[in-house]
Amino acid sequence: MVAPVRPAVFVGARLLDGRSPDAIPNGVLVTDANGRIVAAGPAAAVAVPKDAERIDASGLTILPGIIDCHVHLALRLEPVAEQVQRSATDLVVRALGAGREFLEAGVTTIRDAGYMPAGIKRAFASGAFPGPRTQVSCTPLSQTGGHGDGWTPSGAILETEVSDLPPGIADGVDAVRRATRLQIRAGADWIKVMATGGVLSAADSPDASQFTVDEIRAIVAEAKAAGIKGTFAHAEGTAGIKNALRAGITSIEHGDLIDDEGIDLMLERGVPLVPTFNINFALMDEDRVARGDVPPWAIEKMRYLFGKQQVNFRHAVERGVRVVMGTDSFSGMYPPAELAYMGEFGLGPFRAIQAATNHAAELLGLANEVGTLEAGKVADLIAVVGDPLSEPELWRDPARIVLVIQGGRFVADRRGA
Repeated sequence: MVAPVRPAVFVGARLLDGRSPDAIPNGVLVTDANGRIVAAGPAAAVAVPKDAERIDASGLTILPGIIDCHVHLALRLEPVAEQVQRSATDLVVRALGAGREFLEAGVTTIRDAGYMPAGIKRAFASGAFPGPRTQVSCTPLSQTGGHGDGWTPSGAILETEVSDLPPGIADGVDAVRRATRLQIRAGADWIKVMATGGVLSAADSPDASQFTVDEIRAIVAEAKAAGIKGTFAHAEGTAGIKNALRAGITSIEHGDLIDDEGIDLMLERGVPLVPTFNINFALMDEDRVARGDVPPWAIEKMRYLFGKQQVNFRHAVERGVRVVMGTDSFSGMYPPAELAYMGEFGLGPFRAIQAATNHAAELLGLANEVGTLEAGKVADLIAVVGDPLSEPELWRDPARIVLVIQGGRFVADRRGA
């Protein structure tokens, strides 16, 4: 049952609009019956409609809904023995459940970074199931033996076959063109490219560059020709990051081992960095490791990358690279914690909020609809207890996000808890 849109007036709140670092104290925000923001500003400057529901938001900060540009709704950190038991139906059920989980945590818009069919996006958009506004990439493209190849030394393939997730393993320019076209045919808004090895894959190193510049350039050209949103690269190793940038990629994910030359390319081409600290901390979590959720090869690789990413991210920020929030979160993880990590490792509290709102909306091509608290925008809002500018740690506490509104619909209201 889809909740109705509730025109409302929020009074007494601190407003952080996603554009300015200066919060508006004692602010007023008005939403209408179409799920849009009518006005947002100081109480003295905003007319309060008499017939709208009045909500006292004293002690709360209202912000735009969180936008997470790198998630995996259909996946979960789990032992290999459980992964091989996962059917296509299990994947769909998990994605639908994770969509509700992310939405109620304050994530109102996402870009799924792989292994979720476009039908899930349509299910959320129709209102049949609660979930974020969603853009999908279907199956990531990987070379044979690359980060997206589910091969294991035993010969078992850790992949679930889903009819509307086309195969993504391809080698050579002609093959990657076809693989790209298959994803676009299946409904992909983005094409994800595995430009380097990774942590969770068994057969490669994060340092390894994967796909040639010519292969990635062909993928980028196909995406542009089709008019979809763009391309993004899983890119941890130094050489692979630069290959993706030289080929014209839209955004760099992770960027763990980026160097100054890579930063130069990002600045020159205006490419944002999507750092994904959340998954790194999950992979290093002692309880997850003890349960066997993290395979042994991943633990070793994550230890190698863990501190390096934090140092390199700080350096990229200092040099002016634009940052967009992405968490690499799976079902069972808590995406808003990424704002605390980004702030802690060099971005600061306000710029972390921008990365998760305004800048993320720009990357996804949604800046006219979401990402800021402005008249005419969709009423995607969250309310948190306290001030995230002076208490950035609140992003690690699920109890502090007490109100989540998507398109004017109240999807989570924990003010009385």
